[in-house]
Amino acid sequence: MTAAQAFYFDSVDSTNEAAKRLIHDHRIHSPAYVVAREQTAGRGQRGRLWLSPRDAGIYLTVVDFPDSTAAPAPQDFTLGAAHACVEALRQCAGVDVFIKPINDLYVGRRKLGGILTEVVMEGDFIRALLTGIGINVRIAPRPLPRDAPEPISLQELIPPAQFSYFDGRHLVTEIVRRVLSSNAVVARGDVLQMQREWERHRLPDATSVDLRT
Repeated sequence: MTAAQAFYFDSVDSTNEAAKRLIHDHRIHSPAYVVAREQTAGRGQRGRLWLSPRDAGIYLTVVDFPDSTAAPAPQDFTLGAAHACVEALRQCAGVDVFIKPINDLYVGRRKLGGILTEVVMEGDFIRALLTGIGINVRIAPRPLPRDAPEPISLQELIPPAQFSYFDGRHLVTEIVRRVLSSNAVVARGDVLQMQREWERHRLPDATSVDLRT
C-alpha cells in the first residue's frame, strides 16, 4: 500500500472539517490522514460534541478515495473502521476494546473513543470518504451531560511504566493502515465479511444490529 499523505495541525475546529478544506483546495488527492493536537468543535454521531482537550487524545481523520462499484453505504465503512480501531488498539496498546453499536469504542462500561464517517459527494458518486476517529489517550477534564457515558483514557488502562513509553504516533499509523485496508474490503463488496468481524468485537451485552436490512 502506498504511503498516505500526512497533515499535522496544532488546533482545528475538527479534523473532518480540516480534511474537507484540504480536499477542496486540491491538497489531498490520494489516501491521506489529518491529525491535530486539539479540536475546538469536535463532533460525534448525530452532531454530538466530542471533547478534544489539547494533547489528551488522538484526533484523526483518514481520507480515502475508494474505487467501488458496489455502492456501499457510509455505515458499511464505519463497520470496517470500528474493527480496524479495535485491532490497532489491541496490538499497540494491549487494551481489550469492544464496539458498542455501531461506532463507539468501549472498555467495560466506559467510552474510550468514537468514529464519525462522512462522505464528500460529487453528483451521485462518493468523491472522498472521511473517517473521523477520536480516542482518549490522557486523563483530562471532559465535562459531559449527565446521561453521557463515563469516559476512560489509555492512561488509565495501561500500567504507568508502560504508558511512559506509549507511542501515539505508532497507534495513529497503524489505525490509518488498517482503516484503508478495511475500506478496500468494503469497497469491493465484502460487507458481510466486515460485519462478521465487527460482530466478533461487539460489546458482549450490546444489541446486535442487522445493517443489511
